[in-house]
Amino acid sequence: MTTSDASKVFDTTGFPLACLNPDKVVPGYAASWKGEMTALLERGTPFALIYPPAPEEDHDDRKERGLWLKTNREPLSRLCRVMILIEPDATRRSALEEMFPGAERAFGVPQMATASKAEAEILAHHVLASR
Repeated sequence: MTTSDASKVFDTTGFPLACLNPDKVVPGYAASWKGEMTALLERGTPFALIYPPAPEEDHDDRKERGLWLKTNREPLSRLCRVMILIEPDATRRSALEEMFPGAERAFGVPQMATASKAEAEILAHHVLASR
């Protein structure tokens, strides 16, 4: 990752994979997140989002991101082929998977979970190749 990529919310050096930088999930990060998500959509190329374990996000950031996701549902569902959450703990991964249908309905993006980043990358490439 280059220095400029290290300062971003998403590492896009492996585009069409965009991987969240968990250390950027700090109070107030939603503005950067929204800008980078908008830039991903503006590329006009299908992509996959990968979310490694990250700190609990601030309520205001979650609210701001949620509004952006609802406002941009159509282009997001057209270009973001999958959102993959990395959760090493099988019990927590199973609990996440139970919530995916509601999130998929709300935001229009299929959601999946894997135990590792390597698995997430393989799955993301598979999903991108199959659609």
